[in-house]
Amino acid sequence: VDAVFAPLKPDEMFAVTSAVSCRAPLRVSTFKGKAVKASKAVKAARVAVTTSASWNPFAQNSNKAGIVGSQGREDYEAEDVEYYFNYMGILADEGSNDRMDALLNAGKHPIDVILLFAAAEGDVPKIEEILEAGADPKVTDMDGKTPMDLAGANNPGKKDIVVEMLQKAM
Repeated sequence: VDAVFAPLKPDEMFAVTSAVSCRAPLRVSTFKGKAVKASKAVKAARVAVTTSASWNPFAQNSNKAGIVGSQGREDYEAEDVEYYFNYMGILADEGSNDRMDALLNAGKHPIDVILLFAAAEGDVPKIEEILEAGADPKVTDMDGKTPMDLAGANNPGKKDIVVEMLQKAM
């Protein structure tokens, strides 16, 4: 037997309000041939939620996404380096985690290791995020290269903007 669903009236709809507002009608079953009304408890639960700051996954950086200051230097861990390393496809390019592991085992702070990789990749939003969180623009890799030396190595079109960002951070 197929159930029949009928949309609720506009005054019975549930909406969530944030950066992007949506109205998604809830449906009531009329399976037994009569309309089912929502209980008072259900109606009371249908409230609008308003947030003062929203997270926008399409924003260009943490400021625009509303998550300014969400992480500081000490909030970054070795796991974050591995996530970034894999996300950027560096593991696929290099075939191992050796370089990442060597930097971490040498005592480099995870946020600084991410900065080294992000500078080479020309990842402007990530560089901005981690510089704001306290990454050291003077950190060196195992060969003594700084993020400035590595700027845009894997994405030459981003070199100038990466260099500019790093100079401002020094």
